[in-house]
Amino acid sequence: MKKVKTKTTYAVVDIETTGGNALNGDKIIQFGCVLIEDGKIVQQFATDINPLIRIPKQIEHLTGITTKQVANAPYFEDVATTIYNLLEGCIFIAHNIQFDYQFLNNEFKQAGYPPLTLKGMDTVELAQILLPTAPSFRLTDLANQFHFQHSNPHQADSDAYVTGELFLMLQQIAMNLPLVTLEKMVELALFCSMNTNEFFIDCLEKVRSEIPPLPEALMIKDGLALQKKEIQLEQVGNWEETKNYPLSLVEKEQLFADHLVIRESQVTMMDRVYDTFQKDSNAHLAIEAATGVGKTLGYLIPLAYLADHKRPVVISTYTTLLQKQLIEKDIVQLNKLVPFNVNAAILKSKNHYLHLSRFAEEIKSETLNKNDALLKMRLLTWLTQTVTGDLDELNMTNFNGIFWKKVCHHGWLNDPREDPWYNEDFYLFAKKVVQQASIIITNHAFLCHDFKREVPELPEVDRFIIDEAHHLSDVAVAASSETFSYYQVHHALKLIGRIDSEDSYLNQFESLSKKVKSIYAYQLSNIEMSGLSLSEELAEFLDELLLICHQMATKKLDKSEEINVMLSDTIQWSLENKRKIKKISAQFTEICQLGFELVQQLIREPETLSLTESYFVEDFNVLLTSIEQQGTMFKTIFNNENPYAVTWFSYKEKSPKNSFKIKRSTINSAEFLKEHLVEQAKQIVYTGATLEIRGTFDYFEEQIGEKELDTLILASPYDYKNQARLYLPTEMGSIKSMSKKHYVESIVAQLIQLIENSQENIMVLFNAFEPLHDVYRLLQQNHLFNQREILAQGISGSRERILKRFFHANGGILLGADSFWEGVDLPGKSLRIIIVTRLPFDSPEQPFVKSKYHYLETLGENPFSVEALPKATLRLRQGLGRLIRSETDRGIMLVLDDRLFKTNYGKQMLHSLPTDLPKKELPMTEIVTEIQDFLS
Repeated sequence: MKKVKTKTTYAVVDIETTGGNALNGDKIIQFGCVLIEDGKIVQQFATDINPLIRIPKQIEHLTGITTKQVANAPYFEDVATTIYNLLEGCIFIAHNIQFDYQFLNNEFKQAGYPPLTLKGMDTVELAQILLPTAPSFRLTDLANQFHFQHSNPHQADSDAYVTGELFLMLQQIAMNLPLVTLEKMVELALFCSMNTNEFFIDCLEKVRSEIPPLPEALMIKDGLALQKKEIQLEQVGNWEETKNYPLSLVEKEQLFADHLVIRESQVTMMDRVYDTFQKDSNAHLAIEAATGVGKTLGYLIPLAYLADHKRPVVISTYTTLLQKQLIEKDIVQLNKLVPFNVNAAILKSKNHYLHLSRFAEEIKSETLNKNDALLKMRLLTWLTQTVTGDLDELNMTNFNGIFWKKVCHHGWLNDPREDPWYNEDFYLFAKKVVQQASIIITNHAFLCHDFKREVPELPEVDRFIIDEAHHLSDVAVAASSETFSYYQVHHALKLIGRIDSEDSYLNQFESLSKKVKSIYAYQLSNIEMSGLSLSEELAEFLDELLLICHQMATKKLDKSEEINVMLSDTIQWSLENKRKIKKISAQFTEICQLGFELVQQLIREPETLSLTESYFVEDFNVLLTSIEQQGTMFKTIFNNENPYAVTWFSYKEKSPKNSFKIKRSTINSAEFLKEHLVEQAKQIVYTGATLEIRGTFDYFEEQIGEKELDTLILASPYDYKNQARLYLPTEMGSIKSMSKKHYVESIVAQLIQLIENSQENIMVLFNAFEPLHDVYRLLQQNHLFNQREILAQGISGSRERILKRFFHANGGILLGADSFWEGVDLPGKSLRIIIVTRLPFDSPEQPFVKSKYHYLETLGENPFSVEALPKATLRLRQGLGRLIRSETDRGIMLVLDDRLFKTNYGKQMLHSLPTDLPKKELPMTEIVTEIQDFLS
């Protein structure tokens, strides 16, 4: 008799609690559950629970559940039977299952019930595997991404329902995966939490019962399913007829019709960019386009008519995030406007791409831990979705782990055509896409590093758009800088290791020597001895350096967490140390020569190596290259005298050896940019919102090595008189005479007055992290801020995560420094108050800043007037630019530094701000009243 399969019921559970630790007395305050059968939600149950303890304020703020609300709710003992019976016989589903399952079990135990023995599946893990490109796996973020109705986040009933919808969607995604992908998923899912592996077994059984045809867009090779790739060629046909730039206003209006409203300033920018790139002679133009002008389309539209794949234009912007925005948003919008297709491509270094051949080998190898298993599963799903193979699509925090070093692209030691995945290789495909692109998009860091490469990755181009151009000089400094890291060298030498150390490179080479006769024991022994000797010499030298640094630093920096000591004439090297420097330099050379010789011997015999062994040799070559680079930096730092460079030692007091670095930077980036960009490019358009100061581009020109630029200033379309206010509270007093403690307390005092009278989000901008973290600690200790979400750079997660949480906050407080002064787009009510805690001058005690000021003095310049003041002025303007992002925005800037109104240079900074911006110095009580009236 055929056995009847019983119906599977999934119980999707969410609980809210007084805290995160059941064993420390935290209790459940809400229970929510939905039951799923046959792919549908069939039942819902939710209840408040009285925990018999007060709900902490931060939990009330997070969940909206108050102590008063649950005062008359049943105790857990009262509903334990109902919940236990509801869950019995079900498969337990939760978003982060370990938390909910263990918490419930603890409550059941206290109520006298046996522990749950249900099978369980985790939707966090499933989402990580099946939604590989999701920017966040928080339930609220996933609900927003997939438009689930989530009326009450952090309420158990709403969270349980949304988790149920998420689970059903994930089931459907898994069922649509190719059979070969699901089969590999089942093997790897044994590492997943609880019984999550049975999710994939169930999906595989259903797919096998009726195998669907492989989608047309996919292909299968060597057991891997992946997207087919096709190069999009430039559109031909009536190209010459359609590629006539719209010269008249009427033609431009027709182009924008039904899509966007055209602006006068945008028209001016389009025509100037078009004229610049039309010229036969060299033409370099700087355009300051204020926020709201529409500068991106202002340069993209003329480029669409001027560029082609035979003579492309390179757009360089500040960050990879802005690169992504250009290709995914702005180019898409451009192609809706113009009557032809514009091919654009992003250019990145090879290590941004998945190396398919390496990944295929890694999938075949034994998986040893949960992290690698989840990453492999995530990539298997992603391969069915991605055409580019660009790892940045995965939205990972970093790619520093051992797994990523195995599968990301390093290039080839041998002929790339010998790669079994040569025709499908993502990096080679990206290069082909670039060859067919009219517009090549990159970032300033890639551009500046490419200038230094022996074989540039950029094709030969002589036309550039430099967007966010005010960052270019700082990025050029970073690109021309060098860092010697003791930890990096120590770690690399440790990886090379000893012949008798398991998993060391030398141990694996010895195993390989039984197969490859060109590996000789004496070679490995020499590498081992050289590595050990270098490691010992470096350790001894570092001890002496740290002693010198500590003696110098304690006189200047009290107990600063990070210590920076300049390498200058004040450090007198002993004869013994000079010998050590010379010996260490020679040892770097020796170990690299020995290692590279070994690599060369092996690649001359490729037929004797398996693919895995070939990749092992390539990885060793990458490791040697990093040691060689560090050795070159070491020699340069100690042997090369450059009057235009500054060198300093940097380390953290808590872990001096692991954090010890020697840094070297070129003071004047202008020469670097002049040599590699300004004198090489025929046409350049620099653009950004803050390039000029009081009508002149002199400071900008000085920074990038330009002279007598053509310039254009496009004023803001916003009405600052009616949209913004700038205030200075009179109570602050002289900031220069304040102690650190008084300064921090004063900032908190102003915040208290604001939050007592407003529920607005507030961004507080700092120049340094020390006062930022001090203010954060004080706010956390003050009960008045318990109802506010407080986010701090360096404490509350990544910049993107902080901004996302702040955008959705009600009355949130964001404490930020450096990168938060600009590039923040929080329109409307998400940000209407900014507090500038101090005028944004660089600290003159920073080694690089100190050296640059000294360099300017040797040229007979005043560092304050030619460098410090212009830079701080631009940064203040950038801070103001965070406030007004549209014609309907309103915003307040509060400056807590009396120097803005009391000093001549402060008044110069004020004059650089919009002339119609009202600027007032008032008591805080009056400021608060005016803010209420203005923003209401």
